[in-house]
Amino acid sequence: MSQLLYVLLNLLLLIGLIFVLRQQVWSKGLGLNFYPALLLKLLAGVLLGLLYHHYYGAGDTITYHKASLRLRDYAFLSPTGYVRLILFNEFESEAFRSTVPFSANPGFSNSFYFIKMDSVLNLITGGNYYIKSLYYSLFSFCGAVCLVASLAHVFPGTKRAAVVAFLFFPTVVFWGSGLSKDSVLMGSMCWVVAFVLDLAHRNIKVLQVLLGLLMLYVFIRIKVFMAAALIGILAAYLLIQWLARFSLQLQRERTQLILLLSLTVGVGLLLMLSVGIFNPVFLFWQIVTSHDAILAQSLHGPHIQFHQLEPGWQGILINMPKAFFSAVYRPFLFESCQPLYLLLGAENFILLLLSMLSVASLLRRGSSWHMPPFYVALFLFVVLTAILTGLSTPNFGSLSRYRIIFMPFLVYLLLQSYYARELLQRVNSIHF
Repeated sequence: MSQLLYVLLNLLLLIGLIFVLRQQVWSKGLGLNFYPALLLKLLAGVLLGLLYHHYYGAGDTITYHKASLRLRDYAFLSPTGYVRLILFNEFESEAFRSTVPFSANPGFSNSFYFIKMDSVLNLITGGNYYIKSLYYSLFSFCGAVCLVASLAHVFPGTKRAAVVAFLFFPTVVFWGSGLSKDSVLMGSMCWVVAFVLDLAHRNIKVLQVLLGLLMLYVFIRIKVFMAAALIGILAAYLLIQWLARFSLQLQRERTQLILLLSLTVGVGLLLMLSVGIFNPVFLFWQIVTSHDAILAQSLHGPHIQFHQLEPGWQGILINMPKAFFSAVYRPFLFESCQPLYLLLGAENFILLLLSMLSVASLLRRGSSWHMPPFYVALFLFVVLTAILTGLSTPNFGSLSRYRIIFMPFLVYLLLQSYYARELLQRVNSIHF
C-alpha cells in the first residue's frame, strides 16, 4: 500500500475518532474550547517532531520511531515471532535482541514497552511518523478532556481552571503531545484520575471500569514510580469517600483530611519497608544514578547544582527543598538567553505570579482557608513528584519535559485562589 493511501485512510480514521469523541457527553461540556484545544494539541505533536528531526537531529522520539520500524519489519518477516515478542517479550535470538534498544530488561523497561506499542501503530499507519504523532496527541487530548469533565462535575465552578491547566498551559500541551512516552503518560494518567473521581462521586458503567483498568495498566507500565505515588494517594481518597457514605463522622472534611494524610503516610512507609523497587536503598540509588548521568551531559548549560547528593537519607533530605523549588520555578527568566530557556523562564514566571496570587488570597481580609480532600491529595502528589523529578533531573531542558507529570495539577490548584479566579473571569477572550 502506498504511503499516500496510508495517509488518506488514517486521516479519515482520525476524523472519525474526533467525531466520536465530540459526540460524548463529557466532551460537549468544553463548548467552543473543544476545537481550538484539539488543533493546538495536534499541532504541538507535529512541532515536537519537527523540533527533534530538524533542530536537535536526535532524541528519544527518533530512537523510538526507528526501533519500532525494526519491529514492524520483523512482523512482516515472522508474524508468529512478532506476536510472541509483543505479548511475552520473547526474542528469537540474542543477535536480534541486540538490534533493538532498551530490550536488555524488556519486562521492566518502559521505553521498550512504548516501542512495542509504537510498532503496532506502525502496522496501521505504514510507519508514518507524523500520522502516528497525531494519534498519540489525540489519545493525550482524550484523557485530558475526560478529566476536565470529571473535575467540572465534581467541583462546579472550576471548569475554567481545569481547561487552562490541562488543555492550554504550554508545557502540558507541548510535551504531552506527539510520538513520546509523555503523550501516553498524560492520556493514561488523566483517565485514571477521572476514573477515581467518578468512582468516588457517581455511578459508573462496566465499560468505564474496563477502560479505567486498562488505562491504569498503561500508566503503570509507562511510569511505575510516579504511578505508585498517585495510585496510593488516590486509593486512600477513594476509600475515605466510600466509607463516608456509611459514617457521619467521616463526612466531616477535617476528619477526611486527617485520615487521608494518615493513610498516605502509612502506605508510603509500607512501600519503603518492602524489598522491591520502592525500598529506599534502591529508590535513592536510582535517583542519584539518573541525576549523575544527566548532570554529566548538562555541565555546559544551566542546571541544578545540589549539595552532596548521595544515595542516603541525609543527601536526599537536605536537597529536597531545592529540588522542589527548582522543578517548579526554574529556570528563572533570563537565567539563560537560549530560546528554549527564555520560553521556560517566561512560563515559570507565570507560575511564580500564580503562586504569589495564592499567597495573597490566603492573606486577604475575610478569607477563609478551604481545601477539599481531593485538592490535598493532588497537592501531596505535586510535592512528591516535583521533589523526585527535581532530584533526578538536574538539566532544565529535560526537566521541562518530565515535569508534566505534576504540572497540570499544580496549575489547576494555583488557579483555585480567589485572585486567580477573579482573573480568569475577566479574561473575556476565552469563552468557557
